Amino acid sequence: MTEDEVFEQAVEAALRPGGHGEPPGDPEALRAVLREAKPWIVASARAHHDRYAELRVGSTRALARATVKHPFLWRCLLLIVIPVTECLLAALLFKHGVNGNPALPVVRNTAIAAGIAVVVLGVSYLTVIGRTVAWFWGVLGLGCITLAVVGANLVALTVGPWFALFATVPLGALAVWGVGHLTEALNALLPPAMLAARSAAAEQALGEWRSAMLNDGVLPALRAELGGTRIVPGTELAFGDARNLHRGGSLISHQPVPAGRELAELVDTLDGGSFALAGPRGSGKTNLLRAFCQGAYRRQGQAADLSVLVAAPVDYVPREFVLHLYAQACHAVLAHLREAAPKAVPLRRRVRHDERRRLARSAQRGLRDIAYVQTLTGETSGKFGFRGAELAHKRASSLTGRPPTYPEVVDDFRGFVGAVARTLDPVRVVIAIDEIDRIGAGEPARRFLNEIKAVFDVPGCYYLMSVSTEAQHDFELAGMGLRSVFDSSFDEVVRVDYLDFQLARGLISRSVDGLPEVFVALAFTFSGGLARQLTRSARAIVRQVRGTSLAAVAEKLVADELDRVCKTTSDALTALDDRDGVTKLLRVLADPDPDLHVLRERVQASYTSEHTAIGDLADRAAARIAFLAVVRDYFADDLTEVVPAQVDALARARRYAGSNPATGLALLEEFSSASTARRAPGRSPR
Repeated sequence: MTEDEVFEQAVEAALRPGGHGEPPGDPEALRAVLREAKPWIVASARAHHDRYAELRVGSTRALARATVKHPFLWRCLLLIVIPVTECLLAALLFKHGVNGNPALPVVRNTAIAAGIAVVVLGVSYLTVIGRTVAWFWGVLGLGCITLAVVGANLVALTVGPWFALFATVPLGALAVWGVGHLTEALNALLPPAMLAARSAAAEQALGEWRSAMLNDGVLPALRAELGGTRIVPGTELAFGDARNLHRGGSLISHQPVPAGRELAELVDTLDGGSFALAGPRGSGKTNLLRAFCQGAYRRQGQAADLSVLVAAPVDYVPREFVLHLYAQACHAVLAHLREAAPKAVPLRRRVRHDERRRLARSAQRGLRDIAYVQTLTGETSGKFGFRGAELAHKRASSLTGRPPTYPEVVDDFRGFVGAVARTLDPVRVVIAIDEIDRIGAGEPARRFLNEIKAVFDVPGCYYLMSVSTEAQHDFELAGMGLRSVFDSSFDEVVRVDYLDFQLARGLISRSVDGLPEVFVALAFTFSGGLARQLTRSARAIVRQVRGTSLAAVAEKLVADELDRVCKTTSDALTALDDRDGVTKLLRVLADPDPDLHVLRERVQASYTSEHTAIGDLADRAAARIAFLAVVRDYFADDLTEVVPAQVDALARARRYAGSNPATGLALLEEFSSASTARRAPGRSPR
């Protein structure tokens, strides 16, 4: 089963009336949209495809495939025709009944063989034991053919004239070739127990691949397309299938973003290079890297990339990290070559096959060199004796390999990935290193990049890394003459920005079916435009009872967030040393006022000293409480229409409320002033 066939089956199942609910709109237009999104859909089921490719049993030869179309005819051929014909020929060859009528013994032996063959044909349709007996009977028949061919060649070689070899050897080779194909057909028709178990596992993996292609790829893409053009009205909570919200590691949780398309354009344009994805934590850099490696941003008809995705360790040793990268690249190459093995290569077939075989040996040798230190031992001995006297000599030598140094590891790795890129061209080698932003943008991140950038700059190889926003600032300062390690390490830095409401709506549509627009806006507002937080907010919403009003759901989310604000601020205050100021603020947070506007003013008034840390905590808590007050006022039951510009502004204020409270409060005040029905948040912080 090919990738295109599975994709087309999933598309037909999604658009079939009554199967998954008849989608509104023109089926042909929706089919065109799904085919345009095919790289993304196929990438969503990549893990299941790889599992099926690992387990699949069968051959690409037409003879083995034909047994599936006409199984009865092939069973008759392999279990009756071939064995009975062999028995008939054997009876004639050994001339049974020479002293009597030769026809009767021949008929008698042939009838016995035919009877056995018919019985074997019958039991082959019964239990596993019956299929096993039939398989051994078929192997016996094919083995007799091979034995006869080998015997004929030996006879021609030993007692026959030399020119008989010109006839027997080609015929023997042709017979062995045919027996090999027939054996493969027999294995496809009556697989032995081990092969049958593997075939059953492959069939199960194929079913899971089909299901993933439909549920993780086609249906989310269809919902995203319909969600971008169809607004679900209502202020009561209602939704369909929301199971995809609770699935981790899936591309459903990633919306195609401009940063991904920009990165794909850079990779398509340049012949190798290193690129950084910069953005705030939670903006979706990891999902973007995973989506890119799985082929979601690949063009139609483009060869699949050979991709490696690893996470950068917080506490690392450069040599160990590059060795880990080397090992993962070797595993990826071997997996790619196994998957591509059955495919025909129309041009330079033999040369390409030899190159791939050398590449596989190189990958296996690399894994062995990484895992073991080589030891070579040699020994020479001799003994001479005469009349009871002996003279012996023995010498031994041992060579123990040393672990390669870091420069040697770098050279080996660069040579290996360069050979991979040249051999597999036009397949691109993509190495993604995630979580560099965990190291930060300070000295640890600079030291990490200084150590590993020696493996960069290999033609045909693309390095993708996720970094912090501070790294992007350092990169952009290079334009003013302030060069840094980030400027010398990366060819380009692509910013992964916050989601706007339109992108957030598409992301939620992939995971939740039929969620009203106002609840999508509520989840987006609480997320602040961060993809990770958007999923968490949507989960919190769908946990509520269906039919709950918008105001009640907003009140629940506000109450949960207020509880987190009070507890996290209180925990941070207990570590500070201003007893009087801390005590007063702790009392306010321990018993929060139900009126959030009043609570915000009490928090700001509870501390007026000059202790910077306590003042910052109070200001941040006040700004977050002010945000919750505006959200509770805005998302009331009379909100029937969502204005994207307004919820974008509210999400922007959410981002600043926790990091820059003065700016966050100013944005909230602007928002409340623009919406005359909403109350302004009050005075600015100190």
